[in-house]
Amino acid sequence: MRENTMTDSSAATGGSESSGRSDVSAASAKEIGVIDRSAAILTALQDSPMTAAEVCRRLGYSKSTTYRLLADLRTHRFIVRDSNGLLRLGPFPGRRSIATTNSVLEHLRTLTSESVQLWVRVGEDRVCVRNVEADHELRVSRSVGTVLPLVDGGSAALALCGPGNPQEFYATKQARVKGTASASVAFTVGGAILALCVSYPLTREPDNVAGAYRAVLGQAAVELKGLLEDSEEFAVLRDIARLALGARRSE
Repeated sequence: MRENTMTDSSAATGGSESSGRSDVSAASAKEIGVIDRSAAILTALQDSPMTAAEVCRRLGYSKSTTYRLLADLRTHRFIVRDSNGLLRLGPFPGRRSIATTNSVLEHLRTLTSESVQLWVRVGEDRVCVRNVEADHELRVSRSVGTVLPLVDGGSAALALCGPGNPQEFYATKQARVKGTASASVAFTVGGAILALCVSYPLTREPDNVAGAYRAVLGQAAVELKGLLEDSEEFAVLRDIARLALGARRSE
């Protein structure tokens, strides 16, 4: 009887351990599913900012699942909601903020359908430190690392010579290159002045340039200022400007 009791007890213990392992495996599988779905959301938002409903449609998740995942991602700052109600990548600690800065420029390109550049003033020069090109075959753009003297003109140069207030709007036509135009606003970060610029061919110039670009440029500049303050990305941008100037001087 004692031997049988020991055998029964052993069998019962084995069943309990097996059940425990099953529970752990089920929990692990559920966690992996959450990670996979969260990664899919982040990947989708890296392509372009979207509303929660658009995320649902693109990924095919249920509304309850999508909204719960989005809420968790926002809590941990993986994503943020901008003033237009669009979800975009956020400044989660440890993630390089280059993608965040680029997403602001990409959203501005989406709103304007034109090329967007971010310039920084260094002395009497300006350096392009970020660039997102328009999808049009005919577009006006400058590559990252381009150095231009402020005296050469252009709306970005005018903005960089101003007080660095995003409410101040500047627009020029054919200031540097025939058949082109641009609109810019400036903002300050850590004592440096940066300009956010939309450039385009005159053939696509809006009837009301200020009406088309002033508000969206100002809003994007305020958002960039918040993202770049005390961030690793700002140091990266300054390094790009420094290296570009160094390369030009060594030519």
